[in-house]
Amino acid sequence: MKELKILGITLRKGSVTANSLPPGKKRARQVIRPIPKREVSYQIEDMRLALLTAKFPNLPDRYRLFQIYEYILKDSHLKSQIRVAKAEILSEPWQIYINDKPDTKTSKDLLKRWMNTIIEFILESEWYGFSLVECDQLDPANFSIKNVTSIPRDYVSIEWQRILIDGSISGSYLEYGEIMQELDLLEFGRRNDLGILLECAYNVIWKFYARSDWSRGSEKFGMPILAIEADTNNDAELDAIEQRAATFGTDGYIVTQKGDVAKIIERAGQRMHDIWLDNIKLCNEEISKCINGQTSSSDPKAFVGAAEVQERTLESFTLSRLQNIVDEVNEKVIPYLIAKGFSIPEDAKFNYPALLRERERKLNGPVPPVVNNEKQPAPVEKPKPEPKPKPIPAKK
Repeated sequence: MKELKILGITLRKGSVTANSLPPGKKRARQVIRPIPKREVSYQIEDMRLALLTAKFPNLPDRYRLFQIYEYILKDSHLKSQIRVAKAEILSEPWQIYINDKPDTKTSKDLLKRWMNTIIEFILESEWYGFSLVECDQLDPANFSIKNVTSIPRDYVSIEWQRILIDGSISGSYLEYGEIMQELDLLEFGRRNDLGILLECAYNVIWKFYARSDWSRGSEKFGMPILAIEADTNNDAELDAIEQRAATFGTDGYIVTQKGDVAKIIERAGQRMHDIWLDNIKLCNEEISKCINGQTSSSDPKAFVGAAEVQERTLESFTLSRLQNIVDEVNEKVIPYLIAKGFSIPEDAKFNYPALLRERERKLNGPVPPVVNNEKQPAPVEKPKPEPKPKPIPAKK
């Protein structure tokens, strides 16, 4: 066993020496030895193996699972749904409260880019299951944190609270559980949660299957067929005709002998692509439901009532995410900032006004409309029309 120094803290590590690390102050991220990754296509069988290793009782290993997560994030529909969820959260204004009253000064001090980055990483823990965030170059006097970065998840064993030096669960590691504050690390999410990208991964891989099968089907059955009726039994002549037919697609023409009949058969009335298109649409709907609970944020709806119901579902998902962010910031971020010397009152609480309004509405019912108690002018009465004179009866 060797000794490894990080920020002046001596840790015992296997097969790691201080000489192998960058000089000067060491950050937790700097102990990682990035490994080149190959671009590969994953199958459903890979999902089963990744899930098995990630749930292994004694030594859970999520490395393969996070490689699949990185692979499926190339899907545009999945990325779009994640962007919708992030936009709903990051566009929502937040406030610091003290004794249930807004603290404008502290709110303004914390309204920085690094705070929004922390909120975004908290939100991402829903997709991946956790986020391990490192804060670098803190300046408490100016409420400044220069860098807020996420430790690559495939180099973290959250169950054992270890940073894996070379990405291998059985290799060298840095235990950060007891020294998180010294290493400026913040841990978000649940340790036994594999994230909702797990359910999305199956649907994205099935989508990729459908797209590749669609291409093969179009190549085999979507192209017209060249049919040749050869007027010969000679093997050499048949081979020559076959060779010409094989190059017909590139040459654009074919030469046959007298008596041969060549014609192109068009495929009509077949909609084989609907098989794969329906599969893709179904997978997209499942992905939308996994991320935002509905499909109206990505697909147009014909019925206004159905769209309104799904919009309320998205709102419920958003409120739930806001509450999770409130809990994580109040339990972890604010205590960490106070310990690092940021001038934040001990009883300061982070919250969203939208959450407070929703809570008030559910506890006390909808707020009644404001009634104007000022004296209203009396209504002006319309003048009554004068009675018409009775007609004089004619003399007999």
